[in-house]
Amino acid sequence: MIELLSMVAGVVTTIILPKALEKVGEKVGETAWDKSGEAVQTVRETVQAKLQAAGTDGLLTRAEVNPTEANTQVLQAEIITHMQQDQDFATKLQELVQQIQSQSPTVQVILDELRVRGKVEIGNVKQANEGQNNAQQTFGKNLQIGGDFKAGDVTQENRSSK
Repeated sequence: MIELLSMVAGVVTTIILPKALEKVGEKVGETAWDKSGEAVQTVRETVQAKLQAAGTDGLLTRAEVNPTEANTQVLQAEIITHMQQDQDFATKLQELVQQIQSQSPTVQVILDELRVRGKVEIGNVKQANEGQNNAQQTFGKNLQIGGDFKAGDVTQENRSSK
């Protein structure tokens, strides 16, 4: 049970801290992220209300302003403690995390930030997604070519389950 609480608290901490959202935002899957944005805001408000009631809301503020590993771990420990003491709080966070995870896009990127100075030849590339309706597939994002670049056939498949 503590393992599950730790996992949920880790996800909660990750999604409410702005640095984590910056990494995944970048216009990739923007529509899907917009859908889960409301749930992310609900998670933040739920955690903030719980911490305020306990007089420890400064932990969230500190982790948001300075999201170091130490600050994040302290916040996670506090969230776990509240989840252990309040089953309704734990259940609500678990449901919100599941909602966010089901709405968040799968992001597949091949050749991100590639810098070519000489000669590069890449064979055939197949990028496949199975079962995720809101997958975002990208090939060759932020390429800087200063030489010869040759790619074989590139195939992207998005086979969602219905």
